[in-house]
Amino acid sequence: MKLFKKTFTMLSILFPFILKAEGDAPLNEFASFLVDILANFKVKLYNHFHLEFLEAWRIIFFIVGFVVSFVIAKIIGWFISEKLGSFVKKTDTLVDDIFFEAIGKPIALAIMSIGIYVSMVPLFVLFSDFARLYFGRICLAIFASAVAWALYRLVSVVDYLLKRIAQRTDNNLDDMIVAVIRRSLKTAIFILSAMFIGQNILKLNITAVLAGAGVAGLAIAFAAQDTIANFFGSIMLILDRPFKINDRINIGGGASGIVEHIGFRSTRIRTLEGHLVSIPNKKLADTEIENITARPFIKHTINITVTYDTSPEKMEKAIEILHQIFDNHECSSPDLPPRIYFNAFNDWSLNIIVICWYNSGDYWKFQDWNHRNNMEILRRFNEEGIEFAFPTSTTYLAGDPKRKPEFILSMTEKPKGK
Repeated sequence: MKLFKKTFTMLSILFPFILKAEGDAPLNEFASFLVDILANFKVKLYNHFHLEFLEAWRIIFFIVGFVVSFVIAKIIGWFISEKLGSFVKKTDTLVDDIFFEAIGKPIALAIMSIGIYVSMVPLFVLFSDFARLYFGRICLAIFASAVAWALYRLVSVVDYLLKRIAQRTDNNLDDMIVAVIRRSLKTAIFILSAMFIGQNILKLNITAVLAGAGVAGLAIAFAAQDTIANFFGSIMLILDRPFKINDRINIGGGASGIVEHIGFRSTRIRTLEGHLVSIPNKKLADTEIENITARPFIKHTINITVTYDTSPEKMEKAIEILHQIFDNHECSSPDLPPRIYFNAFNDWSLNIIVICWYNSGDYWKFQDWNHRNNMEILRRFNEEGIEFAFPTSTTYLAGDPKRKPEFILSMTEKPKGK
């Protein structure tokens, strides 16, 4: 260490002479600047470190302690991650596997910080009170960082449990909620840990940093206000859940189709024509959304028209046939029975209205059911001789033998005396 002191002193003395040999005035000025820095550094170094008390056994103790701490930390980290990890893999749940895998490395770092502090105890005699205090704070900050790192990695346990809960539902938005919670927890742990270590352990002035971050945050928020609006729009969609992936939706005054992707900026919809439409979440959060897939049933209204020469008996038979077809159908509900009435005399037909409810939101299954019903109505009406009406007009000619014109002559009696 005496050799180090002498070398340091000689460099601070000889350095300007070395530069003066070059004969360059700017270099001489730079040399003077460096000499001042080295001199100040030497004074500060000597103020905080008393190297005259340095002994060989203290250095040996530090080196041995550092190596032993490193080995112990490695062994404990390996034991937790590998041995305990292989043991808990035999259990039915994955929570303990994720837990031990998460805490292995942080525990090793915490042990290493304790080992470094203990190894440096014999060297504390060389430190000033200020240096000893800050070295202890640095070791404590490393230990606190290990704890924060463990909490950061343990978020994966919470993420796993939330994903299991989300898998029990058929709403794919739950996966996005889990992702938001995971990122929020990690960000909160990182920021709070950094603030706690800086403010309470290292005694740094975090207030100025927070003030600067606030100003920068306002500038960023102003520049990215549309992006932020879309992000909060996605949060509202996640919380409100008006639709999920693979739902068919109608956007008020906009696109209609199948939801393919819900992101933090936009939602992508595949229209029935095959086009992919990307809609900002900000717009979706403020517009009317009709979720067609979420309907519990499909209301179906049919108007069946028969000709005017249909007799009352045939009309009764037609209504009876329709009841046989629609009553107790495959997707009927006792709360919504079919309604069938002879409800109107049209210009060219007699009208029978059928109102029924297909208690399923599957559109294509409904179409298959509707096809079979229409075929059955056509077949049964033809068997009974019930004719369907279509728009017609009838013209009667004067020479039609079935429609002979009748003339009524009115003879008035003449008054008497004329």
